[in-house]
Amino acid sequence: MSKTSRPLDSYIMLSVCVASLLVMPNVFAQSSTKSDNPPSANSNAPSSGSDHRQWANDARTAINAQDYETALMAAKKIAASSASLDYQLLAADTMLRCGDAHHAIVQFEKYLDKRPADRPHLWQLGIALYFDGKFKEGAELFEKHREVNPNDVENAAWHFLCVAKGDSPEKAKQMLLPAPDDFRPPMKEVLEMLKSGDTAPVKERMTSFGDNESRAKSAQFYGDFYLGLYADALGDKATAQKHLDAAAKDSPRNYMGDVAKVYSRYLKK
Repeated sequence: MSKTSRPLDSYIMLSVCVASLLVMPNVFAQSSTKSDNPPSANSNAPSSGSDHRQWANDARTAINAQDYETALMAAKKIAASSASLDYQLLAADTMLRCGDAHHAIVQFEKYLDKRPADRPHLWQLGIALYFDGKFKEGAELFEKHREVNPNDVENAAWHFLCVAKGDSPEKAKQMLLPAPDDFRPPMKEVLEMLKSGDTAPVKERMTSFGDNESRAKSAQFYGDFYLGLYADALGDKATAQKHLDAAAKDSPRNYMGDVAKVYSRYLKK
């Protein structure tokens, strides 16, 4: 994948690496009362550039320390301030990675009000839309993302999920987005699974590497992640939970590793 295509597992704009985590704190629970304003962070006082840099650093440091409550508080401070658009995007990413999909959407849209041309690149917004139950909007976002990143099986999978939830698995299969030449294991097999419904090739590919091979852990993670997503799309919550729990347990230190934890928690609701 090229850097400019910003694939789901390699998006780098101000994103924060995170450590693996089995059980997430209650910060992942969605509020029963949704507001279009980010929750208060008690930061109505005038802020400076040094404040914004400090809050951004606080968010990064807190996520690295698996302190999601502190990370979310830092994101709220940024969202309520006059911080630059790059910092506002960091706040949106942090909110999603802390499990607050609804306010992440508000924050992403705030960013896009100023940079509308970036919408096709913000696959993260599509994921947030899924977690917030906005399946049609999520599917549309992933369709836009394919225009700038046509070879990403993960994008096709999330689009499949949104269409399946908003319409039906049969419709999702009919509307499956092409994603050729994604050579990351087991992405080729994941795409075939979405077409055929056969999960066996994904499982075989997951276990096709020696224990010491660098790709083994990545293949295991992404295999479990997308086996879980596919099961969720079909309405098989028990199988989805099993695979997403496994993905969350052994997640890599990247954006999708965090999303696996959010997804695992989401399925438990």
